Amino acid sequence: MKRALSIRLAIAVLAICLPLIPNSASAQEEKGKEPAAAEQKPHVAYRIEFNVREIEDGKRLNSRNYMMLVEEGDWGKIRVGNRVPYQYGEKSFQYQDVGMSIDCRPHEQGDGVALSIHVDFSSVVPQPQTSPTYNPVLRTERTEVESMVKLGKPTLVATMDDVVSNHSFEIEVTATKVK
Repeated sequence: MKRALSIRLAIAVLAICLPLIPNSASAQEEKGKEPAAAEQKPHVAYRIEFNVREIEDGKRLNSRNYMMLVEEGDWGKIRVGNRVPYQYGEKSFQYQDVGMSIDCRPHEQGDGVALSIHVDFSSVVPQPQTSPTYNPVLRTERTEVESMVKLGKPTLVATMDDVVSNHSFEIEVTATKVK
């Protein structure tokens, strides 16, 4: 009697579990196929070139070039500069990054690319050192731009005037698709 009951219980458990086995196997097959489908999607990357020009009274004073390779949808970042100390309290110092910062995120759109661009450049204003403590005065120019550019064509995306001088800055971008 006990043996017959054990056999019936085993058959009942198998009857309940048997329908679940094919479903889990097909789910595992589908899971195995998903990464293969994701791998087949081609990665699109862009070479983004920046030309930052400083101009005074219509004459070019300075021109700097920066380049980044960045995948579509990712942020590319460039940082160039120095850390400037300044006094904070009687015997404490803090540091401020000074120089050029460029962040850019491309998104493919038709025959061009949409760019989210953040440019921030700062400098130390020359000061006479007549006071006993020297805390620098920092000047910053900053812009955030959403711009559509044609591939391979240089595009002026921003201009900025310096508020304390007759200098201005131009930011030109060229985007090229990399395969």
